[in-house]
Amino acid sequence: MKEITEELAKVLIPEPARGEDESDHDYRARVASACEARNALVGELMMAAGASATEDPVLARLVELAAQKREIQRQIRLIMAYAREFVRPEPYRLRALAEAAGMSISTIRTVYDTDDKIAVATRIGRKDVKNTVHPVVGDQWWRLPARSTTGDADPLPVTDGTRRSRVAARALYT
Repeated sequence: MKEITEELAKVLIPEPARGEDESDHDYRARVASACEARNALVGELMMAAGASATEDPVLARLVELAAQKREIQRQIRLIMAYAREFVRPEPYRLRALAEAAGMSISTIRTVYDTDDKIAVATRIGRKDVKNTVHPVVGDQWWRLPARSTTGDADPLPVTDGTRRSRVAARALYT
């Protein structure tokens, strides 16, 4: 396992390329910095592998990165919802958001949903510009749709044909 973690660290943090005008001292400093970063990553990978069910550093790192990716995607959805639905006097232009996010204009239109708008409204404490969603106050969470989750009991029907959960709704809005 040690060999795998060391090689994975080399894959993720490669040896730096020497710059044309770079002095020996600067290059050695960058190499030493990369070596320190790799050693730190090896330690992190070993700990993550020990904490995972499979004790595999590659799979453990992929699980970590997948969780980070989901969090980044959630943040992008919330930012898009805010930029399109809450900014006054007018929303950000689709083209500007698409360029900034590296997405197509059509993706920007559909990347967020009502749940994301409700989450933004609740966090900033005001309704959207079109007055379609309002912030959640107190114990209103039970009336709101939430993202579909697996394993939750007590599902709530929603008009779009999916089923939601009170547990998921509370987790999303509290």
